[in-house]
Amino acid sequence: MLSEHVIKTVKETAPVLAEHGEAITTLFYQKLFANHPELQNTFNMANQAKGEQSKALATSVFMYASHIDQLEALGPMVSRIANKHASLQIQPEHYPIVGKYLLEAVQDHLSLPADHTIIKAWEEAYGFLANIFVTTEEKIYTDNEQKPGGWRGFKEFVITDIQTEAQGVRSFYLFPKDNQSLPMFQAGQYIGVKVKPNETDYEEIRQYSLSNAPGDNYFRITIKSEALNKDLPGVVSNYLHKAQIGNSLWIQPPTGDFVLKDNDLDKVFIAGGVGITPVLSMLLDQLKQTPANKLTFIQCSKDKSNQIMAESLTALQKEHGFNYYVAYQTDEGADHKGYLDKNVMQKWLPASADIYFCGPKNFMSAVNTLCGELGHSENHLHYEVFGPTISLNDPQ
Repeated sequence: MLSEHVIKTVKETAPVLAEHGEAITTLFYQKLFANHPELQNTFNMANQAKGEQSKALATSVFMYASHIDQLEALGPMVSRIANKHASLQIQPEHYPIVGKYLLEAVQDHLSLPADHTIIKAWEEAYGFLANIFVTTEEKIYTDNEQKPGGWRGFKEFVITDIQTEAQGVRSFYLFPKDNQSLPMFQAGQYIGVKVKPNETDYEEIRQYSLSNAPGDNYFRITIKSEALNKDLPGVVSNYLHKAQIGNSLWIQPPTGDFVLKDNDLDKVFIAGGVGITPVLSMLLDQLKQTPANKLTFIQCSKDKSNQIMAESLTALQKEHGFNYYVAYQTDEGADHKGYLDKNVMQKWLPASADIYFCGPKNFMSAVNTLCGELGHSENHLHYEVFGPTISLNDPQ
């Protein structure tokens, strides 16, 4: 356990981290990659280029400092980050490397000597937190390895089919090259996908939610071809959109904690754009075991051409009879035109339900606010934030 001195010192530095955290973490990543360029095979360099990773790490460090005397409050953060780390195949030997350059960055930015009480306290606190992550991640690796059909690390899969789902959106059907059966996963989870695009010097790993139901004999990922800006295209999404049937990908076992709660409440799934992927998996899973009248699916798209899997969802609704509503931001022809508002949400949502939503961060923030205004409690609102951010409240 951490000493009272360490807890007090770290907690007192929380305001400093709030003020200087992003500058410290930016310096940390510069040091890390300068001394260990091979780690660019693991880190998402697109997030590095946008500065998102530095912001997310600064937020995480601040949260740790602020709650070091009540670590149980960090459980959701630890779970989310540990699952993300597992999809990247983070190993115990990575933590001392990260700790060395993070402490150096703190020391350099704050102009502190190496033996300063703050540096010594943070060295001990970092080691304590690293052990929590190592233990949590090893359990994820072991559980995935011991499942029927499971494995540890990256495994080669083959693309067996590619389907166009909407403008700029394709589904990729993946089957293990060794023809072994697939492990069961929980609807809402994602896989780590590793590729080596020709135009990059390092391997690239991204997380993609599984869009099919647990129990299928394949994995399906549904990907939008992203363009971050004219100078920084979505490296992996564009690489995959150029892939062909028969190409190989390297896949980490399914991980993630955005999964269904085990209760008898009605379930509502709200999708914004390609954020449909985890909640579609949830819908497909629930259609096997829950009465259709207790399920509501709300799909929001810019327009008809961007509505993902429109025909498939319409056919699925006709077959099962669940509540299905569509909103277009600009087009006519949907159940609602424009952004979701309080009036339409009041019509579509049951009085009491577990509500699962995913999409762009601004979209999810709006949905979260609307649901709260309609009286749905926070513990019934569940969402998945794509990318390195921690929560909807993180700075943009």
